[in-house]
Amino acid sequence: MKLKNKRVKEILEKSNAVARIGVWEFDVANQQMYWNKIVREIYEVPKDYTPTLEAVYDFSTPENRKYVQSVFNNAINDGTIFDSELEITTFKGNTRWVRVIGNTDFKTGSRSKVYGTFQDITRVKQPEQYLNQSSWELRAIINSESLIIISTNEDGIINRFNHGAEVALLYSADEVVGIEKPEIYLLKEEMLKFKDDMSEIYGDKSKNFNHYKDLKNQQFRNTREWTYRRKDGSTFSVLTTLSAIQNSKGENKGFVAVSTDISDIKNVENELLKKNQLLNFAEQITSIGHWQWDTVLDIVIWSYNLYEIFELDQMHEEMNFATYFSFVHPDDKKIVSEYFDNTAKDKEFKNFSHRIITTSKKTKSIQLFGSVLTDKEGEVISMIGTCQDVTESQMAERKFKGLLESAPDAMVIVNKKGKIQLINNQAEKLFGYRAEELIDKSVEILVPQRFHHKHFEHRSKFFSKPLARNMGEGKELYGKQKNGKEIPVQISLSPLHSEEGLLISAAIRDITKQKTETAKLVEAKERLEVVAGKLSDQNKQLADFTHITSHNLRAPVANLNSLLEIYNFTEGESEKLQVFNKFEIVIQHLTLTLNTLVDALKTKISDPSENLENIKLEDILHYTQEILSGAILQTNAIIKSDFSQVPIVTYRRVYLESIFLNLIGNAIKYKSETRIPEIHISSALQDGNISIQFSDNGIGIDLKEHGHKLFGLNKVFHRHPEAKGVGLFLTKSQIEAMGGSISAISTVNKGTTFTINF
Repeated sequence: MKLKNKRVKEILEKSNAVARIGVWEFDVANQQMYWNKIVREIYEVPKDYTPTLEAVYDFSTPENRKYVQSVFNNAINDGTIFDSELEITTFKGNTRWVRVIGNTDFKTGSRSKVYGTFQDITRVKQPEQYLNQSSWELRAIINSESLIIISTNEDGIINRFNHGAEVALLYSADEVVGIEKPEIYLLKEEMLKFKDDMSEIYGDKSKNFNHYKDLKNQQFRNTREWTYRRKDGSTFSVLTTLSAIQNSKGENKGFVAVSTDISDIKNVENELLKKNQLLNFAEQITSIGHWQWDTVLDIVIWSYNLYEIFELDQMHEEMNFATYFSFVHPDDKKIVSEYFDNTAKDKEFKNFSHRIITTSKKTKSIQLFGSVLTDKEGEVISMIGTCQDVTESQMAERKFKGLLESAPDAMVIVNKKGKIQLINNQAEKLFGYRAEELIDKSVEILVPQRFHHKHFEHRSKFFSKPLARNMGEGKELYGKQKNGKEIPVQISLSPLHSEEGLLISAAIRDITKQKTETAKLVEAKERLEVVAGKLSDQNKQLADFTHITSHNLRAPVANLNSLLEIYNFTEGESEKLQVFNKFEIVIQHLTLTLNTLVDALKTKISDPSENLENIKLEDILHYTQEILSGAILQTNAIIKSDFSQVPIVTYRRVYLESIFLNLIGNAIKYKSETRIPEIHISSALQDGNISIQFSDNGIGIDLKEHGHKLFGLNKVFHRHPEAKGVGLFLTKSQIEAMGGSISAISTVNKGTTFTINF
């Protein structure tokens, strides 16, 4: 019997060791605590450690400590049996979960001891905690508003519709779960596309392919963009991952779709696409492309239009510096190589022009603008910039300079600041300076000192009203040569509109001989009266010729039309026809289109807060009437104005003059054949907003047919011989650049009203 009891005890001890169950006992009377070996191992205490009831409390985690004290007090005082799962911190600082069971013994009417078992349940408890945590996290994901989670059974019926789906699709779960299929929120054409794609991927091209039935044993997963339709009919874009739900046998029992609303991302993508298209358009019309060169990896990236300039296929691989260098004109390779070596050395990219030979063997001139990027150590890592095809502009510049040199008078071109920009050979001879001595110098260097203050004033007035005219009519004008000698001159001024802004072209003639002859004529009044009259007539004709010549030099590109004068000096009908056909149409069209587009682009990118003035509307109207005086007299046009509400506006003068000129000019140009043109112009102020109306009684515009292209470039609406489709395009560009808008109402054969809102 003893042997049997011993055997049972051994088995029990081994079982307790395997199950990590220890025993403990607390002697209430002596306040002594006993732990067996397993309890000590669980608490990780040293062999000589003496346990106490206070130690039990101390090893308890702070959040459990009061509970443990309460349990032991109740057991000691009331004999309450307890069975608790607790988290403890061991002697070595490790965290464990234990199960503590306690009971009490009575002796002479009082509790003599409390005893029980102590089991390590960490291996069981931790997976349970992890499972609970995963469950909570999964529940949080499913209930999230940011994720749309919808699942179906194997028949395609919706069986889960989370809170995010309710918020996004405006359906409640009760409306769809167990009732509807995903077709309720999917677009038919996208579902058909999805089925076609899946049947192609999984090799089943039958018309009756059904992914619910025909993908029964497939490890199916698909991510793509969908368009979801809400309950109210509105739609939005989502990115959806569709996955099969499989049972233990690997059979699909439905699908779960996890979707994210990507409407904002799509909107940003569309906006970027529009801006990229606009950039490409801008590059095309300005013959500009942009580039980036990673100098470390020698990788080059070109924009679409740069490929067009070089006439290179965009599929060309391995774009690097050598690719670009292979296009450089053989005569320019040395200077290009030296330029980039110096750029890398100086870490500064200066504007640079050279020639290239395209894939079709065309020679082009390009201009490079760029910037050098360096790392923290100051080493060059990349260069970025633009490349512009300046072939046409350089040809135009050479032709313009050729015309300038062929002029019979000294020509001096000055910018708004009074700095000399260009002179011809005749000017060098007349004043005794070389060109490089005068470029960017003040034009007053050619004017005697006593006239400086007046000259500055006259120049400012000319820029405010830039009209071709003779300078100082009725007055004696003098120029000053390099040696200080003063010479009498005759000067004709003309405005030149260029990419750099408004310039003054001055045609200067030395009239020393004329002055001498005039003096002689005065001395021999009657005897030489006939000769003097003839000479005066000749001088006037010569001055008129000079005026006409200089008047036609209005802009570098516009003056290309003067090449047609070559026609009058060419001998032979075939040569004349060749020159005329080759240049006339091309130059006129190129001049109009380039100037219009350049003006429009400069208007859009200019700072609307610059060059603002307080302008009297009556002054602008008076200026416009002066410009159009011929057309007004010819048509007997009546122009009435009422600027009483808003007599003055703050605006760019050059824009306002252009707007008045275009709108009034159009009203006269497109007048009715049966009535005198009447034009009414008025300003208004309503709710703090300024507006101006231009109304006419002309032939009107069919806005139903032409309204969508009313302000487009090169869009015309009548068969008028002078219609170019430019004025309204420029007017709209100028108004919008200043933050305003323009609209029109029109009735055919009754008239048109344009309204400008400032």
